[in-house]
Amino acid sequence: MKKVLLLGAGYGNMALLTAINKDVFSQAEFTLINNTPYHYKTIALHDVASGKHNRSVLFPLQDIIDDRVQLIEDSVVSIDSRNVQCQNGTYNYDYLVVGLGFSSDSFGIPGVGIYTQSITSYDSAKNIHKTIEERLQAYINEKDSKNLAFIVCGGGFTGIEFAGSLAQEIKKQCETRGIDFSLVQIYCIEAMPKILPMFSENLMQIALKRLKELGVIVLTNSKILECKMGCVVIEKEGTQEEIYANSIIWTAGVKGNEVIANSTFFKSGRSKVEIDTWLKPINQEHVMDNIFVIGDCAALKDEQTGRFYPPTAQLAKQQGEYLAQILEMLLYAAHKNEQIQHELIPQFQFQSRGSICSIGAGYAIGVAGTKEMHGYIANILKWLIESKWNYELGGFSAVFKED
Repeated sequence: MKKVLLLGAGYGNMALLTAINKDVFSQAEFTLINNTPYHYKTIALHDVASGKHNRSVLFPLQDIIDDRVQLIEDSVVSIDSRNVQCQNGTYNYDYLVVGLGFSSDSFGIPGVGIYTQSITSYDSAKNIHKTIEERLQAYINEKDSKNLAFIVCGGGFTGIEFAGSLAQEIKKQCETRGIDFSLVQIYCIEAMPKILPMFSENLMQIALKRLKELGVIVLTNSKILECKMGCVVIEKEGTQEEIYANSIIWTAGVKGNEVIANSTFFKSGRSKVEIDTWLKPINQEHVMDNIFVIGDCAALKDEQTGRFYPPTAQLAKQQGEYLAQILEMLLYAAHKNEQIQHELIPQFQFQSRGSICSIGAGYAIGVAGTKEMHGYIANILKWLIESKWNYELGGFSAVFKED
């Protein structure tokens, strides 16, 4: 039997395993390797970091995947033409799907890796929340104003969603602990002239207004030069300035998983592998017809614009659903000892269904199709989208899953 090896339990591979015809599990050996025993919703990690959510973003893999899929909890180290090396073993494959997720990108800015925290996993998000609680308690004990200052580096999706959620959750914490919330300073620093560049000027201005109402100080045109202990050095309008805070969260950039960079088998950039419209690696020294790369580790160009698609859960999910169909075709043909002509295999086509960014509980901005929306309606749509994914993973009870 053919061996199908899936790396990572992110949106791509979870979509693949939930969409695929379960009959294929009797035609091939499926193995999923992940470094934790659960899938977590990366789009909700900002709420874990702020303290709004906890374990409701987790879905135990043993409750999701078919019993015929072997689940191995291990950390991938490197990949070659026939094997995947993990910390605790080596695994071979006939077909490989790489969906390992992302890592933080410091862009070479000094101090980022030492003095900041990044939202890259459930555990990292929990650590950020722990830091926030420690800073608030330290303020009560020491009255150091830097313990009431929080810097969010980056005005993209994650940074804005985290800043909004953080402002609301810290306000609750201050009320509980008897701290005057007016003393809290939450900064969001962005090097570009505007936050959320994927949205229109109108939606961006609405987002800025909402953040201001929540108490977030947004600094645009502010290039981060260095992160130090207790401060971030920025350059704004040609002048250097230091912003002080004992909590610095880095959301300014992500790249693919470090496993890609550590695997000399691949030619890659920023830990990403460029792929074609069959989701196979291209521009490589080796033939990789049996390897698919999806999600954050994949660089896929939009043929109309010539630009790479931004890595989103929506894109990874569609890639997984597409691969479910392709693997069904390939494994059925292999089971019959038949060959499929390459031109008969359909190509992947991404269908963008819009984008929605939450800014605190009960409020969001976004685009659905060509329609812009904001406020409560946008927030409801975001909840419906997330609830649909919860349902696909765990059934109706998962839609209202609580911490």
